[in-house]
Amino acid sequence: MSRIYLSYLAWPELKDMLAREGHQICVLSPKRAVSEAISAHPDIYMCKMGTSPRSPVFAGNEALLGPVYPCDVLYNAVVTEKFLICNLKTVSPELIDASKQLYPDIITINVAQGYTKCNMVVVDERHFITEDEGINKAIEGYNASRRKDQPEAVCLLVRPGSADLPGYTRGFLGGTSGRIANEIWFNGDITIHPDYFKIRAFIDGLGLGIRYVHGKKLTDIGSIIEEEI
Repeated sequence: MSRIYLSYLAWPELKDMLAREGHQICVLSPKRAVSEAISAHPDIYMCKMGTSPRSPVFAGNEALLGPVYPCDVLYNAVVTEKFLICNLKTVSPELIDASKQLYPDIITINVAQGYTKCNMVVVDERHFITEDEGINKAIEGYNASRRKDQPEAVCLLVRPGSADLPGYTRGFLGGTSGRIANEIWFNGDITIHPDYFKIRAFIDGLGLGIRYVHGKKLTDIGSIIEEEI
């Protein structure tokens, strides 16, 4: 069984689906540390460090957060068994150190986007989906210059604009998503995405499943984060 961190704004159907799977749901309520629109987003306060249910969750120090960017993105990074993808100017040094201690051979890919996790669906340790052209270019740049003994990072670039985020003009696909065991879950109906078939093929090709809330708008809730208990 796992603990699943979710914003209180997650679709009730998503919470019900996860509960029926036997997971413990930990619902985040709004906090005053950051702006209201993202104040209950798990990926503002914590960072999943790997893609396995057993991978730890880094708990950030809420007292260090602030309502104005970049003080709200200290922990908004992607950490897998192979890669640390983040904006090195905005991410917490403590998170960087923890990532390197956990995975001594981890490779850092620096991106301009401070809301890195919001903009990335983490499929497995090397495969990602993003709507952010800058993130995609940074990954392409790494691949072009990597040594032969270094792992390739694979990124699927999809069209933006399909996710809502109340308080903003739009949300991000990464913020609607999370990996739980061997499935990628979405807060909303991923089949409405204009690149759904590409997304489906990308995930299917890695032997993983897709779960989603049928008939509901894709809504950015600051990611779906699993922690084994």
